[in-house]
Amino acid sequence: MEARTRVELEAMRRTALEQREYERARVSEHYEHHPEIFRLVLGRQRAYSVGLFADPDDDLEAAQERKLHRIREKLDLRPGENVLDVGCGWGSVLVHLARHTPARVHGITLSSQQRTVALERADEAGIADRVRVDLCHVEDLDLEPGSVDAVVFSGSIVHMHDRSAVHRLVERVLRPGGRLLISDCYFPKQIRGDRHSEATQHIFVTALGYCRLIALSEELSLIEEAGLDVTHVEDLTENYVKTVDHWIANVRRHRKQIDALAPGFARLLQTYMTVGRLSFHRRSALEYMILAVKGRPRVNYGAWTIP
Repeated sequence: MEARTRVELEAMRRTALEQREYERARVSEHYEHHPEIFRLVLGRQRAYSVGLFADPDDDLEAAQERKLHRIREKLDLRPGENVLDVGCGWGSVLVHLARHTPARVHGITLSSQQRTVALERADEAGIADRVRVDLCHVEDLDLEPGSVDAVVFSGSIVHMHDRSAVHRLVERVLRPGGRLLISDCYFPKQIRGDRHSEATQHIFVTALGYCRLIALSEELSLIEEAGLDVTHVEDLTENYVKTVDHWIANVRRHRKQIDALAPGFARLLQTYMTVGRLSFHRRSALEYMILAVKGRPRVNYGAWTIP
């Protein structure tokens, strides 16, 4: 396999264990900054993933609420079911699902700051009894086979190098009828732009620790090779451009507060977000939401109303 970026080439030279430890150390660095920074930049939900804009005048809060509702609808959670939120971040998906469905939600993150905030939010929402958050790398999970009804990666699978191992784990822990939902960034199969550039290195390493973008077709193939069936794919690229526009505006608006909490971090955020936004605007990077199922689906996806 040919490496698409310098950071991916470096990862391919490490052993699987070395890469796992690299991700554990480097990815968490970005999120160990003061949680208030991420509230100022990402909004009340602190969702570090694409929002869904139904109207040009939608604000960031409305877009992120719509995204959370879309995830909830797609997962179709019912009483007694268990959800695994991999890379649960500051708890936006985790808390939303626990508040609005009867499911139990298990989140994992590499950041101790995120774990603390996610648990605090669950407690404030009165759903702490149905929420668990562990400080854990996905490849270290030790779950019983067939013990999970839904697995979510919202803005997180991009930080995981060994996607084949991740999808094999997902297939193992899902029950028959279990759902997998991914919302994340991808490269188009056609090469557009210089993926070995300093700008790419800045985003993937300096800003975010470790990122691996693959093509949508590769992700879908890995999902299918693990034994799951892909049921629905949405292109959310234009929504990602609008989301990042709001994030950049928030960095500019709150620069003094951010710099007071973490000197220099506002500049890093604005730089990587501005460069990244241009990539999505030019479609040299893309954003997709993927839904897959293990075995026979219980929902007739052909009857869905296309949003």
